[in-house]
Amino acid sequence: MVESNLQKYVNKQSWIVGFIAAFVLFLLLLPLSLKIDFMQNDDWVYYGMVERFMGGDFRLDPLSAPTFYTQGLLGTAFAFVFSVERLPFLTLAVSVLCFFVLYLILIKHFNQTQITSILLSLFVFFNPLFVYSIWGFMTENYFLLFLLLSVYFYLEAVECWKLRRVALYVLFLFLALNTRQIALVLPLSTLLHSLSVKNRGVFLLNVVVALFFAIYLKVIFPGTAEMTEKGLQFHHLQEFPYVFALIYGSFLLITAFFLPLVIPNFVKLKKSKLLLFLVLAVVFYIFLNKFFDPEKLSWGEFPYLENTFERKGFYPRGVLGTKYHFKYMFDLYRYWDSAAKIVFASFLSAALLKFRKIPVLWLSFLIIYMGAMVLTETYYDRYLVPVLPISIFLILNIFGYGRLQKFLVPPFLAFLVFLNYQFSMDFILVNKYIWNKSKELVVAYEKEPKRIQGTNAWKLKYRNPERNYVFDFTYDNPEVNKPYREWYTLEEVKKIDFPGSLWVNPKVYLYKKNE
Repeated sequence: MVESNLQKYVNKQSWIVGFIAAFVLFLLLLPLSLKIDFMQNDDWVYYGMVERFMGGDFRLDPLSAPTFYTQGLLGTAFAFVFSVERLPFLTLAVSVLCFFVLYLILIKHFNQTQITSILLSLFVFFNPLFVYSIWGFMTENYFLLFLLLSVYFYLEAVECWKLRRVALYVLFLFLALNTRQIALVLPLSTLLHSLSVKNRGVFLLNVVVALFFAIYLKVIFPGTAEMTEKGLQFHHLQEFPYVFALIYGSFLLITAFFLPLVIPNFVKLKKSKLLLFLVLAVVFYIFLNKFFDPEKLSWGEFPYLENTFERKGFYPRGVLGTKYHFKYMFDLYRYWDSAAKIVFASFLSAALLKFRKIPVLWLSFLIIYMGAMVLTETYYDRYLVPVLPISIFLILNIFGYGRLQKFLVPPFLAFLVFLNYQFSMDFILVNKYIWNKSKELVVAYEKEPKRIQGTNAWKLKYRNPERNYVFDFTYDNPEVNKPYREWYTLEEVKKIDFPGSLWVNPKVYLYKKNE
């Protein structure tokens, strides 16, 4: 009885510590979240669907690729109280909840201390791919929340089979499925896991869940034109250079984000296996990089995958022109890339020597998920967000969390925080300026919104098939771009500046086309 009461006290204390940490995160980022009064990337579609939901029209936009309904209904309920313009506030709250649920999983199911669980959860929270999706109404962080809740209650159900836990696992999985259809990966992974542990009840549960969800998506769910047109691309399986580049490039990027979690584990090997480890690491390094052609993915340079986290910040191609760089950019990416390649080869070598410790559940998830990514029409880096916590689970199960990690994790986490500060401030200020200036131009010059070539979200929201733009926002100055020098008039130059900025000559130019 005494031990049971003590356990309840420890669990309650851990819950409170995690809640306080999450609340502090929320307060720290709230001022930035409140600055967001623009749309970015694809979230203009999601804003539009929330507005229609509020009017009683619950049809998905034909251009919506995610299933979206869970996020859309949450956004609708929130918007009725706080308005559609405040949806980024909801996204911040959801993102902080992701941190909290991950913290609880690490505390309860990986037996980590409160400090370690906070630090590891911050590794996901301050991952550039995750941080990018905080600033708007994109689907990635909403999906991750329900995925993590599904994982939490699945692990609870496996530990102690109770109807309430099973029901919550299925419920949150269903909510995840109605945010992004890729949630189907989890029941397939748990299916293999239940086979490996020879748990007949869990196996039958996951067979039923996987079949029901597959039928639901195929027969019941009201699919959109975008879902139909962007079906699975099986022809990618015949393109080995692309498949190899996608998988290897993705894991290199994840390794780069988790360097200190992986590095220390190699020194734990017994001396008898150290030589074999070194030989295997060298072989993996040579083999993997010999066949790796990053140009099959995007620009052919680290961080390899296009869309949100690129060399010049968050979603730099959302604005026309060649964006400015930041100090030490080229050295940073060169050394970061080299370190990721060396560490990943070493990780594979060490993991192979400890293959009996590789957990089937997390390994199955990674294999099935990356297999699905291979079959997508266009692969973006933000699709890796669900893989981040799963990768941490895999690393902990194989290698644990040692003393050297405790020493290396805090400074690396501080580096990630600083990098995200640079990228976030730049991204928010650029998009805020262009979006609001575009609205001013519509009024001042009595022009249709579609006549302004603003951010990518503006151009998609106000489509202009004729491309007869009157105003252009761009990173290009008149000296480097001849057409702007000859056919346009420079209307305004906006310097993007904030405390501690490392960006070199950060300016956005507004041009008006000559009559």
